[in-house]
Formats: sequence, C-alpha cells, structure tokens
Amino acid sequence: MRITTLKKSLEEQRLDACLVTNLKNIYYFTGFLDIEGAPLSLLVPLDGAATLFTPPLSYEAAREKAGNCLVEKVSKGVKPFNRISKELADRQFSVVGFDDLPIARYLQLTKDVASTRLSHIPSLVGKLRRVKDEQEIDFMKKAAELTDVGALAGMECVRAGVREYEVAAEIEYAMRRRGSEGAAFETVVASGPRSAHPHGLSTDRVITRGDAVVMDLGAVYHGYRCDITRTVIVGKPSSNQADVLNLLMEAQEDAFTAIREGVEAKAVDRRARTVIAEKGLDRYFIHGLGHGVGLDIHEPPTLSPESEDVLEAGNVVTDEPGIYLPGFGARIEDTVLVHERCGEKLTKARYFEW
Repeated sequence: MRITTLKKSLEEQRLDACLVTNLKNIYYFTGFLDIEGAPLSLLVPLDGAATLFTPPLSYEAAREKAGNCLVEKVSKGVKPFNRISKELADRQFSVVGFDDLPIARYLQLTKDVASTRLSHIPSLVGKLRRVKDEQEIDFMKKAAELTDVGALAGMECVRAGVREYEVAAEIEYAMRRRGSEGAAFETVVASGPRSAHPHGLSTDRVITRGDAVVMDLGAVYHGYRCDITRTVIVGKPSSNQADVLNLLMEAQEDAFTAIREGVEAKAVDRRARTVIAEKGLDRYFIHGLGHGVGLDIHEPPTLSPESEDVLEAGNVVTDEPGIYLPGFGARIEDTVLVHERCGEKLTKARYFEW
C-alpha cells in the first residue's frame, strides 16, 4: 500500500522512479530494518515491481522480512552502489527521484548515468511518513509505554550522591528489560547548573541536594520512537524552582488543549509561549514547542514560531516547553497523537511532586 501511494506521488511529480537509500525509509516501505550503515537501496519504478538491493550479509534477513518488493543480492565483490548505477543505466530512466544520497554518491551517479536526471525529493517521502497509520500508532503507543517505564525508573533513581550517568543507565536498563529495542536518542540527564543546557548529555557529575535534574529520554518499538522529559528537584524545591515548574505545566497544558487537526503548528507554539511571556520569562524559552516523532526522533511537522506546518490527524508531535535561566533550567515534555478534534497524550508518566 505504501509503495502504491509512493508511485502515485511519482506520477504526480512526473518521475520515472525513486531511489530510496535512507534505511528508515526503506523500512517504512518494506518492513525490513537493517543495522545502521548497511548499504541498501530500494528502487521503485513507476511501472513494475520495486526491488531491494542488498549486500550478501543482509540478503537472508531481507528475504525473510521485506515485503512489497523483490529482493536481489548484490554479488560478492561488487560494490552495492555500482550495482545501482548499472541498474539505472540499463533501465534508461529519464528522471529519477532520490531521498538521501551522500554528495560523493550523487556525483558518482551523475557521472555513471549521465542520461538520467536526478531529483532530490525528501519531502515526498516525508509527507507520507508524517501521517501515521493504525499499525504505526500501535507501535508508538507501545514505545510510549516503555518510555514511561524509563521515566519512572529515572525519577526513582535520582537522589543526592548519584552520578548523572548512573541515572541514564537505570533509565535505559528499565526500558530494555521491558522490551525497548534501544534508546530513541542519547539519554539526557542534566543536573544542577547543567539543567540550563537543553541538550545536556549525561556526565559524571554527582547530583546534590537542591539540584534540578532534567531527564529527556525515549524508547524504541518496531523502529518507532517516543520522547518524554521530566524535571525533578532533589529535596525541597526553592520558590523559584517551584514557580518555574508550575509555569511550565500550565504552558504545556494550554498548548495541549490547542492540538487538533487543522490547527497551525505555530499557533500551538504561541499558546505555550504566551503563558510563559505573561511572567516575563519568554526570552528563556529558547526553542520551539515541539517536533514530529516517528521512525526518527525529529521529523515533520515542527511546532515553532516559524513553522508553516498545519497539524493533521495521525501526526505525532511533542509538547515540550522549557525555561533555561542562568544556573537552572527545566523542561516538561510529552508525546502527543493528533486527532481530528483533540490531542491524546501517549506518554503518561507522572510529574514529580514539588
């Protein structure tokens, strides 16, 4: 079905074929996910069957898992991309779209297949992926359940005397034990003054009493990712810490109530930003409210002041306002499924009580 939809898009764009080399896009179309860096190529002609070209190491797994395509093993001793060059040259396509090619390979193709024009079409595939179908939503709900497990494990682990990387290890171990395929991205545990770093990756810093600890994490299920952030205070929070956290909860909830089909993404961002601006702290909200999530942890649509996206039912986005003051930062984030008339929070881990 997805390849059929892709072919309709190719016809609309007047393309003869599409060359897919991004491994997550290949998984999206075929159901086969290989290890990072595997030299796979999926050739989808407007007419005829799609073919997945694999090196010998990937062939048996691809033959077992890949659907909606033929699977061809590239002969031992032949460079996989040279095989693609030959295939394109033999087929004599006029215009071929591609999703993701390193510059060296792009230049190689333009030299080897000079009679074929190559057209970069990342948005064509991205447009298909941004609206999740029922199976994808089921996978993302399971990823959210596993993410909640990690968030709760992290909250239980945080205490004075523990190092940031120990908290990250407990988070990832808990998710793995329950069935996560790995971490959706490098787990963030940023404590004390490092909490003001939005992407403060875990270090050997020892957490101390009075610290704010920002934990940003996610699980993976059948390739689909989820994203959550919780901020906890070690011991009794200061009045400033409590005020910031309460403000973030209000901003997040106000934005959440605006999430539904047909709403401009920047309008959702504005809802959260307005709440924070009322307290004069908007200059410390230094990133967009959220981003799409799926096979990648960051994908369209984007919720930011500059976004031109409009939400559609089936989008999965984050709602993550943050405030980063000198020496103290906090963020609260949930992953949200967009419905026709409302949003649905997929992540449900409790907030820390302060």
